[in-house]
Amino acid sequence: MPLRFTHRILDHLAHSNYQPSTVAAMARHMGVAADDRPVFREAIEALREQGRLELDRARRVALPSCGDETVGVFRLKAGGFGFLKPDQPCREGELFVPRGATRDAISGDRVRVQVVHQAWRAKARTDRSPYTGRVLEVIERGREHFVGVLFERGGRWFVEPDGHAFHEAVLIRDPHTKARAKAGTKVVIEMLHYPGDRYVPEGVITKVLGAAGDPDVETQAVIEAHGLRIDFPEAAMRQARQAARRMKAGIDRAGREDLTKDLTFTIDPPDAKDFDDAISIVRDADAGQWTLGVHIADVAHFVRAGAALDQEARQRGNSVYLPRLVIPMLPEVLSNGVCSLQEGVPRLSKSVFITFDDRGQVVHERFADTVICSSKRLTYREAQALIDSDQEEARKHARAEPVYRDELIEALRLCAELAGVLQQRRHRDGMIVLQLPEVELVFDDDGHVVDAVPEDDAFTHKIIEMFMVEANDAVARTFDSLGVPIIRRVHPDPAHGDLAELRMHARAAGQRLPAEPTRHDLQRLLDATRNTPAVRAIHFAVLRTLAKASYSPALIGHFALASDHYAHFTSPIRRYPDLAVHRVLAAFVDATDNGRKVPGGKRRRELAQRLIADDRVLNEADLVELGRQCSETESEAAAAERELRAFLVLQFLEAHHLGAEFTGVVTGILSAGVFVSIERFLVEGLVRMQDMPQAEARSDRWVADERTGRLVAQRSGASLAIGDLVTVQILRVDLASRHLDLKLVGLPSKGGGVGRLSKPPKATPKAAQRAAPPKGKRKGYKQGRRGRRSRS
Repeated sequence: MPLRFTHRILDHLAHSNYQPSTVAAMARHMGVAADDRPVFREAIEALREQGRLELDRARRVALPSCGDETVGVFRLKAGGFGFLKPDQPCREGELFVPRGATRDAISGDRVRVQVVHQAWRAKARTDRSPYTGRVLEVIERGREHFVGVLFERGGRWFVEPDGHAFHEAVLIRDPHTKARAKAGTKVVIEMLHYPGDRYVPEGVITKVLGAAGDPDVETQAVIEAHGLRIDFPEAAMRQARQAARRMKAGIDRAGREDLTKDLTFTIDPPDAKDFDDAISIVRDADAGQWTLGVHIADVAHFVRAGAALDQEARQRGNSVYLPRLVIPMLPEVLSNGVCSLQEGVPRLSKSVFITFDDRGQVVHERFADTVICSSKRLTYREAQALIDSDQEEARKHARAEPVYRDELIEALRLCAELAGVLQQRRHRDGMIVLQLPEVELVFDDDGHVVDAVPEDDAFTHKIIEMFMVEANDAVARTFDSLGVPIIRRVHPDPAHGDLAELRMHARAAGQRLPAEPTRHDLQRLLDATRNTPAVRAIHFAVLRTLAKASYSPALIGHFALASDHYAHFTSPIRRYPDLAVHRVLAAFVDATDNGRKVPGGKRRRELAQRLIADDRVLNEADLVELGRQCSETESEAAAAERELRAFLVLQFLEAHHLGAEFTGVVTGILSAGVFVSIERFLVEGLVRMQDMPQAEARSDRWVADERTGRLVAQRSGASLAIGDLVTVQILRVDLASRHLDLKLVGLPSKGGGVGRLSKPPKATPKAAQRAAPPKGKRKGYKQGRRGRRSRS
């Protein structure tokens, strides 16, 4: 089946705004190029034969019905109701499961549901489906272990679970079977009875983590809750140590290009330890060309496919970057040791050499097994200081006071010049660049948040991003031209139905968006509103239309990067898909004499067949499974990071800023209220409808205007939309559920700022006492998203 269109077709059909259309109309709405229409029709026919879509007599396409029963993954909400996402998309869409019909299912469970038709629901509200679900049985539990705080109530012991899995305290009959289990401790529990109609939720303590609220304990709690793997099996550690010993005994340079005399360097955050990419650059002014070298740690040389070390790396899928803690994909003896491209040490690498013309177009590319010796380890700010000829600033950010060679400074300036050219070329191609805030958290010595500061915006971040994207593009382009399957980083085009909200925001900003916008149309909209009062509304709305990137062998490309071919290759120390691509690249390099002898015509087809038969190249079915698994581990890691970050920020706000006011951005509008992200900390809270501004002495009624996409107060005429800048007051913090309640005290003004509603509310006495962090607590360090994770 043509995987390129399979998921896009099903996502398009499953969208709530979809109306049954012909194949031709679907292809037009989805922006399928004329050359791709035959493959698109082939995918439609294959899905029809599998029963995953239907065509009526008018040849209009729709999803099949769920029937009387369906199976899927359940999400439980705080009100006791939930939603079911069917395993196989169906025309009924996600099913609402009312309170009392959930049995003992909780979020993440795979359940079997009876489909119930209730016509009155659609008559009451036209945007409401007449179909609901009733859980018949739980087929598979999503989780059996939970983390929470132990407390006593009425002589009985309970655990209040963290997060949103379920919303009832869990009864613990004998907490004292575990030493150190006392009120206020964070514990891990295993469920005996889940909450439902027949049972009070009941569990047993399996581990005591320590005092709730302690940053190290909360970090461990997130690790336990998300099932992150900390310790490596002994067999994996033994293989890692053996590989390290072999490397220290001497580098096997046979068949490798020796680049140890060439100027290469790394640019990373100050706290980085795993250096997996280095760069070099040469400028031929006469020819008007640059040759960029991107040198990536040759992890595949040390991690053999199928070995215990490889199996553990695949299970982990990726390194996890939590605040103040990195959980590596590979043992540190490799990730921070012999694989890391450390300064002044010979290291094995896979190198790609890309020659660009003066417009940034690729002229030539070649791959090779190499040995490099990094000439200098630079931080982003240090490299920027050198580019700007700011020696004083360079010394301030340096760990020592090195003597900078003119050659290094010239190379950095060439890098900045080439990155600017590449950025312009990608902009011409339609690359999507969002102007959204990013911050770094500041911690004290105990791990508590004490502040947040804007993230470093040095252009050197963009240099590395552009170069890594080009290297990833080159790898994907090479194997696509050969027809050799690899695991790709795919980012589909936005779904046609998701653009309706964006059009409303564009109209409100005085901009027009075509009925079937292209990538360039979105880019023009972003550019037109950049650095204007409408920037937040438009850029947030575009972000909401973008699909989630994932791993797959499908030939989909990367929408946001304007890449027809894209794969992850540049971070094999911390991402398993990159390691899998390295193995295919190793087979290619072996077959082409370090990339020097890439044949054409018939011999090129023979090369492709030889690579496909190589044990290092996975078949499409294996790549589909690998992509699913790595996408899941990536999502789990991101969720763990968000959860711990939110807890630490909310803990700080509860301790020092209850009652305080902050500037925020509206990020969502629901019937329950308005979600606002506090700009200083990038933490999201809810303004409930009862905490919205009131008109005069009577309640104002806020209603949604479907024409403009805004929330409008009927009495006062005030309005809100996603992206608006507002002022909010912090009312309540619930650390267990990671929930923040806010009150709206300032609405957006016409000039793009915030106008006050009335006199500022007084902070509570408790908040006044906690108005500032304790003295002496700001000498810690900053940590944000880590620049390495932005390296595409």
